[in-house]
Amino acid sequence: MKPVIRLSQCMIVKDEEKNIRQALNWGKGIVCEQIVVDTGSTDKTVEIAEAMGAKVFHFPWEHDFSAAKNFAIEQAKGNWIAFLDADEYFSDEDARKILPMLKRVEKNSTHPARPHVIRTLLVNLDDSGNRINTGVQYRIFRNIPKLRYRSRIHEYLDLTDGSQLFSWDAMETLAVFHTGYARAVCIEKKKEERNIFMIRKELEKDPGNSMMWSYLGDSLLADEKLEEAEEAFFRATENPDAVMEIDRKNLSFAFWLKTKYIRNSGSEEEFMEVYQKAKNCGCDTPDVDYWAGQWFCRQGAEERARLYFEQALQLLDEYKGNDPLDMSGRLTFVYQWLFFFYAKYNRSSEMIRYGVFTLRAEPYEFSVLKEILFLLKREPGEETTASATFGFLSKLYDLSIFKNKIFLIKVSEQAAFPALEKKLSLLLSEQERAFVDKSGDIFR
Repeated sequence: MKPVIRLSQCMIVKDEEKNIRQALNWGKGIVCEQIVVDTGSTDKTVEIAEAMGAKVFHFPWEHDFSAAKNFAIEQAKGNWIAFLDADEYFSDEDARKILPMLKRVEKNSTHPARPHVIRTLLVNLDDSGNRINTGVQYRIFRNIPKLRYRSRIHEYLDLTDGSQLFSWDAMETLAVFHTGYARAVCIEKKKEERNIFMIRKELEKDPGNSMMWSYLGDSLLADEKLEEAEEAFFRATENPDAVMEIDRKNLSFAFWLKTKYIRNSGSEEEFMEVYQKAKNCGCDTPDVDYWAGQWFCRQGAEERARLYFEQALQLLDEYKGNDPLDMSGRLTFVYQWLFFFYAKYNRSSEMIRYGVFTLRAEPYEFSVLKEILFLLKREPGEETTASATFGFLSKLYDLSIFKNKIFLIKVSEQAAFPALEKKLSLLLSEQERAFVDKSGDIFR
């Protein structure tokens, strides 16, 4: 018998009229119901949600995210739940993958290790829609009575009977896009002020709670209260034996180093003291080495920057953690920096390696491709035939795409590589040639 999947979409909201349409749209045709729990909106959030067919419930705000979310879960009738915030969404393409994936989960799972939760990629976006960082979240989970949220703030899913939580890894399949930490959104909603208030209340009850000190540091950093953030991260990490998940420990040290970098204060000795403490505590996040690379890059210590950037890349390849990574949103910068570092010292193989990485991430990075063409042109026979260079480019670019052809011709021209320019020009159709003649340089 084929498994029957009924997916309920749940969310808690307050004054989300700008986001609620997008938040509900991705689930249309995918979920069996959409449950919106309003915690005191004064705008048109409720009106819009009801007009879109959502079931709207009201829950008084108690400064407790878990209480509101668990109330929403109790209204759900599906056997699976997708719980995204109003400022989060799946792309249309990913949304269509959810039900088939859950059917595979049910078909391939046996007791006692049946997955309770689905691990998805979380992509935090800035004001321009660019990636800030990525992490892992449990946004889809079984609707069973013993699976509920815990903690007043920075809530997490847990089994109330103390049994082990099992997950299914869908990070290669599903990505949740989150706009809530874009700077403009935080200012408008005063999100960090709210979080700081709630976390301080928790610390009043338990001043030795390292996890809460770490969360406080996160919010103070986001609110640009950098000196206070440093103090919070210090308090979070001053006791190496404190109970703290490795992901949270990773974030505490990585964000502490990030804060020191942004403040541009303190000595190299102080910075490296925090770095070494992170390593001694078993931190394996690539962000620790990434921020060390950034620190030495700004100091002009290029060789040390190279060392830490390359260590960060190696750690990224091996990384299995769940915490969001600043480095993931800055990979192109790291690749490009390493490319020009090796170009400076005429180390061709490393140049090509990091140049390819850069172009895979950002195909139209003009300066990088131009330097690569200068390098390849010097190979025996290439200046007249361009055969190997053409083959190299055909592996990086789809040469049937007009934009790619024009871009490569333009770079070849700037690199004074007429043999390559001629080969690429032969790929243009008559219509494409006519367009170029009429429009001129489309890359100006």
